Amino acid sequence: MLAGWAVTLVGLAVATAGLVPFRSGITTATAALVLVVPVALGVAVGGFPAVPFGVVAGFLTFDFVFIPPYYTFYVTAGEDWVSLVVYACVGCTVGVVVARLRRAQREAEARRAEAQALWAERERLVEESNRVRLLEEVDRLRGALMGSVSHDLRTPLASIKASISDLADPGLHLSDEDRALLLRTTEEETDRLTRLVTNLLDMSRIQAGALVLHRSATPLDELVGGVAARLAPLFRDHRLTLDVPEGLPLVDVDYLLVEQVLSNLLENAARHTPAGTGVTLRAAAVAGEVEVAVVDHGPGVAEEERERIFDRFYRPGAQSGGPAGTGTGMGLAIVKAIVEAHGGRIRVETTPGGGATFAFRLPVSREAELPDDADAPAARA
Repeated sequence: MLAGWAVTLVGLAVATAGLVPFRSGITTATAALVLVVPVALGVAVGGFPAVPFGVVAGFLTFDFVFIPPYYTFYVTAGEDWVSLVVYACVGCTVGVVVARLRRAQREAEARRAEAQALWAERERLVEESNRVRLLEEVDRLRGALMGSVSHDLRTPLASIKASISDLADPGLHLSDEDRALLLRTTEEETDRLTRLVTNLLDMSRIQAGALVLHRSATPLDELVGGVAARLAPLFRDHRLTLDVPEGLPLVDVDYLLVEQVLSNLLENAARHTPAGTGVTLRAAAVAGEVEVAVVDHGPGVAEEERERIFDRFYRPGAQSGGPAGTGTGMGLAIVKAIVEAHGGRIRVETTPGGGATFAFRLPVSREAELPDDADAPAARA
């Protein structure tokens, strides 16, 4: 309030000092309009309490300086009284309007501050909610991981331990055929354990964002042949057919990661198809890329599961307890991540006659697009 009074007095003094030299050339109406401005400024600073003070101070200044006889409060003409009354009315009106605007502005600022505080609180609550959901998801994934991995770790370890115990038992007389069977079981379960650990390591790299590609021009038939040879024991009860033409262009891929993709898809096909059925791995050049597909004739994948099947730790049919619910649920998630890291997409379709077909595309190496005379020196280099 005091600040508003001070602004009013200073404003009246400045306005009076500026108008007095021109007093004889201006009308009282002009002086009155100018002297309303300090009243408005004082109210803008001091609010409603500055209205009566400003109007009274302006009225006295207007009468004392600009109403003849000057420098007295004596008024002789009736029209001067009218001017003073009009000034007082205008000053009151302007002061009240300015005070209301000032109050409305402060209320708006208060509402804005309240809204900002509410928004900040909302953001905090949203962040807290997201954190809770994230922790719940982490717990869910941890539970799914421990539940599936613990089973899949115990199974091969139990088989390996039983086989080694039998082989190491001096009192157990084993035929050559039984000994070979135990050694083969140990080797197969060790390979299975190695694949599981590899999947765990790959999943941890993917989750940490540390999946780095080391691309090179790779002959696909060589890569496929190596994977098929390594997984041969897994397909002892299946017919694995490789349909990879020799004339395919080189693919620009990370050899080890794509080898993991093929291993996971073939292992998935062997695990989910009945013994005696066929599994085909085929490849073909399509629209400047090489498409690879693993085709089986098992139970297939239901339409509603074709997107979720690539989620981490998701196991189709696990709710029903069927054979499709086995496995850790990591293999296809890793496949999807590696394929997408190469710039491609993987899809699952129904195999004609029944079953599932997992297909994805790989980029062609630029070396494959060079003419023969330019490609030969590059290959030698």
